[in-house]
Amino acid sequence: MSMEPSGIKVVDAEPQSNPSASANNSGLNPNVLLNNTLDGLANFSSKINPFAQKLGKGIGQVRQFAQEKFGTAEGVTELPQEYKDLEKKVDNLRAVHNNLLKVTRVYNTHSYDYPAQIQESLAEISSSVQNQFQNLTLSPAQRAQLESQPAQVQQPPPQPKTLSHALSRASVASAEYIGAEEPLGAALFKYAAISEKVGDARVKMDDEIAAKFNQPFQATIKTSIEHALRARRAVQSARLTLDACKARERSARPDKADVARLEVEQAEDQFVAAVEEATNLMKIALENPEPLRNLADLVAAQVAFYKEAHELLAELAPEIDEMQVTQESLYRNSRNE
Repeated sequence: MSMEPSGIKVVDAEPQSNPSASANNSGLNPNVLLNNTLDGLANFSSKINPFAQKLGKGIGQVRQFAQEKFGTAEGVTELPQEYKDLEKKVDNLRAVHNNLLKVTRVYNTHSYDYPAQIQESLAEISSSVQNQFQNLTLSPAQRAQLESQPAQVQQPPPQPKTLSHALSRASVASAEYIGAEEPLGAALFKYAAISEKVGDARVKMDDEIAAKFNQPFQATIKTSIEHALRARRAVQSARLTLDACKARERSARPDKADVARLEVEQAEDQFVAAVEEATNLMKIALENPEPLRNLADLVAAQVAFYKEAHELLAELAPEIDEMQVTQESLYRNSRNE
């Protein structure tokens, strides 16, 4: 027998037997049925398929996997505890990325704090359709007259559908109703200007988080973490192949013993190489400093926004307070006359 891979144990598990089952109904055992089916497929493929050897290895993996699930596998190669610990840590790291992205993806859409923007969008679409319909109902002479008129000044692009921008629009419209000469109208104009700046700052924060946190986090899942997971799947495949080769060696005829032993040695080498590769890739994923850098960028974007919003509103608040005090004084004086 060849030497076992370093750091890897082999546990010879006794096959589970059913005392109540007799030799007559052994054909009803699902494990026996599976073995008979796979053996028949392998024998048939060896006659007609030039790649039968490769197919036979695949069937061996399927048989080994099924036997482990049924609890009838005689030998299962155990992975080192260090490897198992790394698997758990990588799974946790992947969960961290997915959990945060479920929340931070909201920054990819500027209207996340203003659901009413859907109704505004529908109103804008309806207005556009109505204008197009009116143009279609014009006579050729009316359409020619309209086209001959000077082109209207191009309208500025619509504001983002954020809560701050909505407050700005509502304040401007309300100030126009009241008039800028009135204290409330003047205050609303000031508040509208500040709200628009706050909304612009928030859109900037959203864009920075999307670019410096969401995209890199998603990229990490698809690169270093996915590479580690792919390597782990290769380890699982190599382990099944190794245990299948050992099973064939135990049941090999004397004249096939040397060939079976050589297959086991080759499978052991491939298994050890796969474990080393997966271990290395999992460590790379866990030691990657990129997630911390992304989190720092997320915090920096939030700090910049809240700082700017605070400064803007802190500058406006005393002006509104002063206007309110003046208005209240005038109101009381008028009542006392």
